[in-house]
Amino acid sequence: PNMIWVFGYFRASWTLRADLIAGYVCRLLQHMDKQDVQMVAPALRAEDRDMELLPWVEPENFNPGYLMRSIHLMPKQGSVDPWRHTQDYWKDKDELPVADLDDGALVYK
Repeated sequence: PNMIWVFGYFRASWTLRADLIAGYVCRLLQHMDKQDVQMVAPALRAEDRDMELLPWVEPENFNPGYLMRSIHLMPKQGSVDPWRHTQDYWKDKDELPVADLDDGALVYK
């Protein structure tokens, strides 16, 4: 089954990001219906394979002890879009609604 993992903002309302992700997911599901596909998964594009892997949360921006002690257990983020985990609502609100669903970062089946 398809699953979307939602991770909100640390320094703003969690639901601001959850709402943006919900809109993105609805758009993605509609896109999948049009293509008659049942599954989608992220995949590194050739140009992204050498990017630097970074901690999921940038320690210089958010660093409570409980998070820093378990940061090695968290997913990683990439150093380039679309693999960045931004904590910037103003950027996300402009980019997520128009994100290219066919840029090669998603594989449909």
